[in-house]
Parts: sequence; structure tokens; C-alpha cells
Amino acid sequence: MPSASPLLDTPLPAAKARPVPSGVNSAATVTTTLHLIGSAHLDPVWLWDWREGMNEGIATCRAMSAMLREFPEFRFIRGEAAIYDTIERHAPDLFAEIREHVAAGRWDIVGGNWIQPDTNLPSTEALLRQFVRGKRYFREKFGVEVTAAWAADSFGHSAGLPDILAAAGMESFAFTRPQQKILPLRQQAFWWRGRSGARILAYRPHDGWYASERANLGQRLDACLARAETEGLQTVALFYGLGNHGGGPSRAHLREIRAWADAHPEVCVKHSGLHALFADLRAELAWRGDDFIDTHEGELNFCLRGCSASVARFKYTYRRAEAALLRAERTAAALAAGGRWHGLLPVKCHGLPAHDSGQHGQDGHATKTHGQDACATLTPAWDTLLFNAFHDILPGSAIERAYDDQLAQLGSVLTGAQRAETAALTALASRIDTRAGAWPVPDDHPLPQPVLIWNPHPWPLQKHVEVEVSLDYRPIWTYPGAHDKAPVAVTEAATGKPLPFQLIPEENDSMVDLLWRRRAVVPVEVPPMGWTLLQMGLDPLGSGAGVPPADDAQRRPIERSVLNVQRSVFVCSAAIGSPAVHFTRNAPDGTATPWLPAGLQVRLYADTWGAWGGMREEPDSWFLTNELERLTIADTAVLETGPLRHATWVRFAGQNHRSTLELTLYTTSNGEHIELRARAFLADRGVRMKLVIPATGANGEAEFAVPGGTVRRAPCGEVPGGRWVRAGVEGTPSAVGFASNALYGFDTTQDELRATIARTSRYGSDVNRAPSERPWQPCADLGEHVFRALLTPDLAALPRLADELEEPPVILTVPSHSPVQGSRLPSHGFFLEIDNPALRLLALTSTDSTTLIHSSSNSVAPTLELRLQNTSDLPIPTATVRFLNQQTLLNLGSIAPGEITTRRLVPATDRREAIHCATG
Repeated sequence: MPSASPLLDTPLPAAKARPVPSGVNSAATVTTTLHLIGSAHLDPVWLWDWREGMNEGIATCRAMSAMLREFPEFRFIRGEAAIYDTIERHAPDLFAEIREHVAAGRWDIVGGNWIQPDTNLPSTEALLRQFVRGKRYFREKFGVEVTAAWAADSFGHSAGLPDILAAAGMESFAFTRPQQKILPLRQQAFWWRGRSGARILAYRPHDGWYASERANLGQRLDACLARAETEGLQTVALFYGLGNHGGGPSRAHLREIRAWADAHPEVCVKHSGLHALFADLRAELAWRGDDFIDTHEGELNFCLRGCSASVARFKYTYRRAEAALLRAERTAAALAAGGRWHGLLPVKCHGLPAHDSGQHGQDGHATKTHGQDACATLTPAWDTLLFNAFHDILPGSAIERAYDDQLAQLGSVLTGAQRAETAALTALASRIDTRAGAWPVPDDHPLPQPVLIWNPHPWPLQKHVEVEVSLDYRPIWTYPGAHDKAPVAVTEAATGKPLPFQLIPEENDSMVDLLWRRRAVVPVEVPPMGWTLLQMGLDPLGSGAGVPPADDAQRRPIERSVLNVQRSVFVCSAAIGSPAVHFTRNAPDGTATPWLPAGLQVRLYADTWGAWGGMREEPDSWFLTNELERLTIADTAVLETGPLRHATWVRFAGQNHRSTLELTLYTTSNGEHIELRARAFLADRGVRMKLVIPATGANGEAEFAVPGGTVRRAPCGEVPGGRWVRAGVEGTPSAVGFASNALYGFDTTQDELRATIARTSRYGSDVNRAPSERPWQPCADLGEHVFRALLTPDLAALPRLADELEEPPVILTVPSHSPVQGSRLPSHGFFLEIDNPALRLLALTSTDSTTLIHSSSNSVAPTLELRLQNTSDLPIPTATVRFLNQQTLLNLGSIAPGEITTRRLVPATDRREAIHCATG
């Protein structure tokens, strides 16, 4: 047994009284209570792969369990449910030991997340789901409610994080980055307030570190005590223990702590955990007053800014997987409920926090825990996506071999999401008469192909969609070399009316002289979170013919040196040799004015910094003023021209560099935005490619969508962003909104908004190397990168346009059949509508985890949960949704500005019962 020592959970004998700060009860005795937080920071993926990292998690926790047995005073913190899950599956004996330590109060489960994620790059829902999923795991496996978040090494924190933490039921937050020299804060403890008014008690240790070396612990303890004496708080903390690749406190650490404690009898030294630290802080603030510490509003940024753009090939794939999973979950949940709630009882609404344990609903019936996915197969996909948001994976700071593994994992997420979504929509189609809207055809002639279009968003969608079908089972020889003569038709099934369409090139370049596949742009109106059915095929009798193609020029590129696309709201002009694509906006009265006069440009900047950018936060690493080259237009062509859509292809290339960017710019009739489909090819080492957008009149200030909200920033170098950016002055010709489905890194100047496409830094490197140095060392992101983006002057519409870009409607060819009578659904219907554009649906989940759609009206309808956020600066006194084609609005209650809230929908027990919402 160790010798007696004042390292106990209960306070030591009263320490020497310190001077009482002015304004504090003079009867209070002020002492310094030093919480020693033993931790073992572990990067599951970084300079090693996930196999090594997760096995180290087992080894570290086994070592810490032994230390707890050896040193009765020792306490240890460990977060990240993914590590516990690995231990549970591969080391059940150790898992049992940890349960005993938790029950004894010596092992503090912290963080509450699945993994320690980056907190600037994931979507709002994906970041919130870290805590929903993690807390549920800890609640089920250990019976604990984690309320103390812990970000040991994340590279800065979004302004919306307090609202996310509050929605997840987190009360406190400890972090280390950015450190004091980057983000000065007056005190280690402070209140962090979100836009909703949610307030989180935050703590950043004085030296901004989560670990310790083997030999400097005494010096750190001295510095911690000195800082405490200047701040006036008696409750302070020091995080210690070897870490990065696991480790934790050592025996030498504990011996050094004992010696230091013996030399400082005026200090109450406690081996402790995060929950105990924050409990003591709250107790101290209870008698000092909450205003004894400062209140911080806004983001806690920036540091290691290169991570907003490093390893774009992974970031692009993560973004696709995140959007695909959210869309699939929402689709599966909606159709699971919608298939059984049509014609059933009314709906009741229960309010609940996202972290609700879900043991009982308000009607007394047991309900499942929040987060149970609409389809059980999506749970592994969510766990994999959450793991890949780890703060050394998503930011791009790991080694190349590790990314090979992580990209393969994201492939499983995409596959799982696609399978669940396709299963739900195929089940929906099985209940629709998919022969509706078809036209008569001669004997031995192919029927038209039914096409189901699903809108995953809770607002009506008016959009030009691309539909491609096979016109027959084999290529058709009737129209050799005369495709434009083929009588292609498109009809709306609900009305049987022909729809206008414009034929465009197919996705293949095979059997070009034969008719087989046909692709068309079709303007459609799809109900909110609903569907519509089209028919497309050959109509030899002419009964359902739509607008025929104008001429063959629609299908073949037209090569010119200067091109002007006409008959759209926007005109795109691209001239060979020019450094920019220029835009003209056509007003309804026929007048045309330039928009973004300087035009859309592409530039290369020198960026030889490592994966993190400047490790010492050198300004040159985040201002990047060394412009290498402005690419110019080397080639251009019109790909599509017609009454519905125009497409201009442009290739930017340089004189002194090999990197190129191809853009296809799409404009549609009456469309208030320009869509960009980009294909970048980076062939130069040590460069950063940027898309440069004119943005004048606002002194470079721009508004960025970030996890949990938005933030306005003046020019300050490279910064992390998200789904969209608003720049310029709203309501003036300088106003420009930009959105993409892939990009995260931005900067602004007085006149420009610049979006980073990719940077060719070296994998896992913190060294600033010249491009020619170590030519054998691999650079990330050499090669091709494909993404989509849009530009619009309509800043108010930008958030929804961004959602539609990330999660486009699903176009699915389905079998032609007639369902059993009594189980039919209409060929045009909707599930859920939110007409207030400020109310954003973050997620829709179902407690039914097994079946997507039942045809039996006698089956029990599942409970649904809607997660929503008020994205405006004003409260929504009465938030409403329209449900299942009903004209009755469902009242969700009031929602504060920025607030994230969850509402549960359940079938009422009686048809006579009014629809109501009870807050929980």
C-alpha cells in the first residue's frame, strides 16, 4: 500500500486563507483546490492506422486499471464510446474491471461522444449525433449520464457548439486549443454562451495541454498554482499523463505529485475527474456569483488552419457520406411511418431534449431511446461516419496508409445509406400504381419507364432534374443516325399530362449511332418530403409527346473561341485567353446588367506548409500571399442549349504549372443561381488551388455556415467554413452566395471570397518543405477532385439551395405494376412540410428499426422524432409542420433563436383527441 498522502477525494485540512476578493462574502474562506485530472490522450488514427490505435486503447485502459488498483488515491478519465465498444468486444474482462471502477467513482467517463471529433467541419446533426450516440452507449452500458464534454486536441471550436452541447444535454466543456497565445482569455474558467442563450461552463487549462512529459510535472504544478493566484478562483485543474499514443499517468508522476503536495500544504490537492471539477466550480460560483467569471460569445478559433483543406480526397468523400446518410435516414424514417400513418389516428407531439433517455412517453407507454435509427442497418453506418470525424482524420493530418483504410470505411457508409434509401423508395413504389400516366403503345412495343422522384426536404421542390432511361431492352435500330426523330415523351403520372423536356447527352459514349438510352432535363414540382411519378419512353402513336428537342446541337458540343449562352436569367461568357468567366443577369423587363464584374477566376498559391499549416501559427501559413499563377481559359464549348437549360464547359490552365480546373456552368430558365460542376486536376506539389469570387462592398466581411449556426468574420486569413458563405452587400449587385458539396476552407479580402479546392501538402508532415525537396515523399491530393457548387445573388434562398445541392432529389427507375387494391398510395404525395424557411429540419428518425413500409393498415405506427433548429435571429413563437397530406398544422411550440430542439410524434389514442404538443 502506498504511504499516507494528502491526495484524497475529500479536502485536506483547511489550507491557508487567501485574501477575499472585493464583492465576495467576507465570511468565506478562500483556498486553492487543485484538481489533478489523470488522462491518456489517444489518437485512434494519426501517425498510425486504426488497428494500431484501437489496440493501444485496450492496452492503455488495461494499464490504467492496474494503476487504479495500485494507487488508491488515483483517478482517471476516459471518453470516446468507440474505444469502450472495442474493449467490450475484444477484452470483456477489462470491460468488467472498468465497470467496477466507474461504480466506485474512480473512473470518470467523460466527453459523451462516440469519438473526439473535429468541431469545425462536421454538419450540425453529425456533430450532435456524436453526443446522442455516445451518451446513449454510456447510459446503456454503465448507467451514467455524461454531462462534461472533453476536447483534448480538436483544432478550434465552432460558434454553434454551445447550442449543440446544450441540445445533447451537456453542461460543461473542457478543451485545450486554441491556446492562450492564440486566443487570449482572462480566466481558465468562463461561460460560453450560444445564440440560443444556452450557457456552457467551459474550462481551458492554463498551459493549454492535455498531457505531460515524463519529467516536468512539478514545473507545471508550480505554474498552475501561480496562474490560480492571479485569477482569484480557488478551483483549478491540471491535466496530466502521457498521451497521444495512449499511455496515461505513470508511477513517477504519482510519486512527484505526492512530493509536491507535501511541499504545498496550503493547496488542497485532489485526484479528480471532469465531473468533479465542474461540480466544484459551480459550487464556488454559487457563492461568488456567476459573473465572477467572464462570458464568451462566438467561436473559439483559430489554430492549425491548414486542416480546413488538407487531404481533400477524404474530406470530399466524408461530406458525400454524411449527406447520403442523413438523406437515407430521413427517407427511411418518413416512409416507415408514412406507409402506416396514412388513414390512421391523429398525431400527438411531445417535446423532449435530444439526450432524452426515452424510457416512457407522456402517455405512459414505453418508448425507445432517442437515436434509434429508422433502419437498423444504418446504426453501423452512423458509427463508422462518427469515427471518421475524429480530429486527426477529417482535418487531414494522418498518414497516407491510414487514409486508404478510412476511405474504405466511408465506402461502407455510402453503400449502407444507399441500400436503406433504395429499399424504402422501392417499397414506396410497390404501393403506387406505377402504370399511371403511361400512354398506349402498339403490340410488341416497350412500355414507358416509370421514374419515381423523391424530395428529401420538407419544402416543395421546383427543380430541373436529369432523368435517363433505357427505351428498350436492346438498342433500337429504327432510327439509325437520326436520334432526334425518335418520339420520346415524358408525362406526369398524377395528371397524365405531358411535361416539357430537353434532351441532353447520355452518360455513356457507346453505340452512338443507335438509339437506346435517352437522357432529359425535366422541370418537376415535387411535394415537401414527398414524391411524384413520371413516365418516360417512346410514344410512336404521339398521344403523350412532350416538347421535342430543338435540334441536334443540343447533343453535340459546339466549339468556339467565345461563347454566349442566351435565354436564361444568367448569361455565362467565356473567352479563350481570359482569366475569368463573366456573368450577365437578365431582368424580366429584358435589361441586362453585369453580375460579379471581375468574373470567376482560378488561382494557384504557394503552400509548402505541412498538413496542419504553420505549426507555430506563422501568419504566412494562413494568409498565403504568394500568388503563383492566375489560370486562364484554354478551351471552352457549349454542351447544352435549349429552352430549359444551358451548359457551358470551360477549362482553366496555366502557363507555368500543370494543374487545371474544368468547370461546367449550368443556367436554367427562371433559375436564380448558377450551378458549377467542377473537375480539378492538381499536378503541382506545394500549391493551393482556389476558386476566386468577386465580393465587394462589405470590406471583406462574410457570413459562414458553421456547425450549430453561423458566424460573421472580417478578413483574417484561412478559416474553416461549411455548406455556404454569404459575401458582399445584400440587396446590391455585389451580393453573392456560394455553396458547395465538398469545400471547407475559405478566406476573404476587401474585394474577394476565395474557396480552397485542394492543397498538395505532404501526408502527416509538420515541416515546411520546398516542392523539390524529398520528391519521393507523397503529397496529398495530387490528382483529380470532383465537386459541385453554386453561385447566387439571392442570399435569403442560399441555405435551402445549399441543402438541395448537398442532398439532391433521388431519381429512381421503378418496376411497372399495379398494387393490391386497398394498399395504394397516390402517385403524387407528401409526408411532412415545414413552410417557415428559418426552421431547419436537421434529422428525422424512427423508433421502428425493422420495417420500412407495411401495407397493412392494422400495424402499429412507429414513433417519429424530428430534430429542428431555428436558424434565424428571432424567436419562432409557434413552430408548425403539416403532416401526411393533412390540412391541419401540428403545433411544435416555441423555439428560441439558434435553439436546437427535438420533438416526438406519436399516434393519438383517439381520433377525437385534438392534435397538441406537450413540452417535456
